[in-house]
Amino acid sequence: MSVRPFLTALALCLTLGACSDEKPVGSPVPPAPGPKRPAAVRAEWSEAARAALASYLHAIASGDKGACALLAPEYERIAFGRPKGCAGGLRAARARLRPQDLKALRTVAVPTAEPGMHFDEVSVPFQDLAWKGEPARPGGLLAARYTLRKSGKRWLITG
Repeated sequence: MSVRPFLTALALCLTLGACSDEKPVGSPVPPAPGPKRPAAVRAEWSEAARAALASYLHAIASGDKGACALLAPEYERIAFGRPKGCAGGLRAARARLRPQDLKALRTVAVPTAEPGMHFDEVSVPFQDLAWKGEPARPGGLLAARYTLRKSGKRWLITG
């Protein structure tokens, strides 16, 4: 038996199969890896980061400029328009909040945190904050999501 007819038939089958409209099963190319995120937030990190965010929100409510110490320089520049802008801009930014928002911020709690994009980062969506009464509305100083990053022994709000 000759091998030539077999190879011709095989080549024809492969050619016809390549021209078909059928989609191949599975993807021959694996998806590109995305940024690595930790599977879970370490418990002690979550607690310290959540405490820092709660302190920030409570400081806003009371008008305490100590809130500024909890902001990373790049976030302070974005939130207040210039480097070290928090100290001078906190009062004006607070004045744009409704009185009921300030009242709500006095008792807000931060019960959960999600892993951030980097190992030393956590994220807290505004909707995950816990309120004793009517919640504050996001906007201005009250971001839709807070990102905190570990800086030395402290947690700073970076976004």
